[in-house]
Amino acid sequence: MFLHQPGTTALIIAARTPAGRANIGKAVELFALCAPGERILNPVNGVMTQLPLQSPRALWLVTGDIFSADGQHGFAFVRSEYLLPLTPDTLPEKERALSLA
Repeated sequence: MFLHQPGTTALIIAARTPAGRANIGKAVELFALCAPGERILNPVNGVMTQLPLQSPRALWLVTGDIFSADGQHGFAFVRSEYLLPLTPDTLPEKERALSLA
């Protein structure tokens, strides 16, 4: 089973590129896990977006107040390990109790 699910809100906690580092600390919504070479309809701009075939791994297409590697606003591709889900199960006990109340 995958750790992340589409529709989940997550926090970007790391990045490898300078463009990606600008997104650290931003909350995003996970849209789809994309395999290298896979094309997907981008929910932000309505354009078919493709993860480069030479990408070494599948990446999440995420949306939010973030920037892509080429400077487009609203979406980016992010590694799974760089995403921290912000769901009630991942919140500290005190915050979880408040969110369920």
